[in-house]
Amino acid sequence: MKFPYGLADFQALIRDGYVYVDRTAYIRTMEEMGRFQLLVRPRRFGKSLWLQTLAAWYDLRTAERHDQLFGHLEAGKSGPDSAHRYFVLIWNFSKIPTPASGLVKTVEEVGARLESYLNSTLEVFHIHYEEHLPAAFELGEHPIENLNRLLALLQRTPYRLCLLIDEYDNFANEIMMTDEGGYRRLVSADGPFKHVMKWVKAATEGEGLERLFITGVTPVALNDLTSGLNIVENVSQARELNGLCGFSEEELEGLLVGLARAQRERGEIPPPGDETLEMMRTWYNGYRFAPTADDKVYNPTLVLYFLKHLQREGRYPPQMLDKNLAADEAKLRFLADGTASGELLAETLQSGLPIEIDYVEDGFHFADFATHGRQKRASLASFLYYFGMLTIEGATPWRTLRLAPPNLVVQRLYVEEMLSWILTEETGHPDLSTPARQLMRDGEIEPLLLLVEDKLLPRFSARDRRWMNELAVKTAFLTLLFQDVNYRLFSEPVVRFPSPDEEGDEPGAPRHGFADLVLLLRPDARTTGLFDLLLEFKYLKPEILGENAGRLALLSRTELAPASRPLGPRSPRLPSRRGATTAGSKNVLAPCCACARGRWSPSGSSAWSRAK
Repeated sequence: MKFPYGLADFQALIRDGYVYVDRTAYIRTMEEMGRFQLLVRPRRFGKSLWLQTLAAWYDLRTAERHDQLFGHLEAGKSGPDSAHRYFVLIWNFSKIPTPASGLVKTVEEVGARLESYLNSTLEVFHIHYEEHLPAAFELGEHPIENLNRLLALLQRTPYRLCLLIDEYDNFANEIMMTDEGGYRRLVSADGPFKHVMKWVKAATEGEGLERLFITGVTPVALNDLTSGLNIVENVSQARELNGLCGFSEEELEGLLVGLARAQRERGEIPPPGDETLEMMRTWYNGYRFAPTADDKVYNPTLVLYFLKHLQREGRYPPQMLDKNLAADEAKLRFLADGTASGELLAETLQSGLPIEIDYVEDGFHFADFATHGRQKRASLASFLYYFGMLTIEGATPWRTLRLAPPNLVVQRLYVEEMLSWILTEETGHPDLSTPARQLMRDGEIEPLLLLVEDKLLPRFSARDRRWMNELAVKTAFLTLLFQDVNYRLFSEPVVRFPSPDEEGDEPGAPRHGFADLVLLLRPDARTTGLFDLLLEFKYLKPEILGENAGRLALLSRTELAPASRPLGPRSPRLPSRRGATTAGSKNVLAPCCACARGRWSPSGSSAWSRAK
């Protein structure tokens, strides 16, 4: 099996025998939806491959290879009759350099590079279609004039133009993240970006541009162009297209079966199929792009990264996050710079609960989430949705949407950014890993408590600590303990306990509950001797302890220890020195940790039970 990791060339993929999960039936689906479309999906989600599939289908030059390319696929058997009826012009705006690349210094230079790039695509177009053009095509200096001459030339042929724009917002997003003023100039009325998009709009009005398909990550840049290109339909949340980019679980199962068969034929012993599927489901599944869709899809880049490693090494990848996706941390950092957006990220991490909004916005603008002090919660959540940091978890009975992180890979990005945010003013490089390893390896929580109290809690302002609860402290522990090499981390999972007839169980005790944090070893880490971990965080009010709030605020951790005592048959016990710490003037924090080796196992998608 040849897995096409990083390959977006449809023709090469088919010609060279790579694994291909047929998506060509969507050609008819999209044609029935209209001629001018925008599809946005997170980075590395298969958009470019789909655009190249459309190019191969519509291009008049591929007519002689139709059977080779499409004969065995759904579109070749029962597809629409639109195949090979167009000149195809492709623009890939990820090729436009920004100041971050070091190749240009100003937004004005970016505009000049955009114009130069458009002229280069027209030059390539002329080379590709020279034998199909009725006359020579002379290129001038200005791309808009050249495009107009091209349309006039195409009017003299029986074919029309299909324009495919890949990553339309790539350079715009990079500028947006680093230079707010530069971004506003880029999309302004007299900017080259808007001039190009206005030409595209005019070309669809009987001038010969008959099909237009645009991919990107968000609709923000297109919205900020205002009337620049307002004839495009955003089909990104269409139910029919939910599975266009990404793998379904059924498709993934088929790939795993094929890989296991190939491994056995080579004399290798593949990991258990159910175990592998559960591993990938936990780390990679969870994307739902249409509010009314039933199924979720897997990120295709992450799936192919995992499968290639499993095929080559015979084991799971140690790092579940593909480094090529880590660039999304820049988007999180951009959002975390604002108070409202930082709070939204913290809320997502702390509570483990979905964020509720009326709907995912597709008409919002840069100012809706970038103007500090006036950031709209729905716009912030929508921005995170488009970048793949949140996905549609479902709907409430009152028909609002619930957005949540799609999987553990995304949660890891959140965790790393939150830790960076917490330690922004920390000088030097504190050792964050050794205390966590001591808990995981030895069950010793004291070093981790000291680290949290000495390095993390002081980062909260006095006002923050006054209102801090166990969720805020849980974030500190979560950021320090998230380690994907050995663990799967779950926030607020349902935990089921032994049945009443099992040894040591109290009569009438509850059978299930929610744990604050659970760290379960990966299937391939069961032989490491590390602990599975369950952590609970509770704040004990002064009145429960029989103490004065003002006095508690002055006590050290050592002085707090004598307050530890049982308060009744089922009352919380304040731990000894290793488990007690002050947390503002009102409460005392009592973290509890249960450690077990080989005693916690998955039971269902969100429930965890203890096995004897």
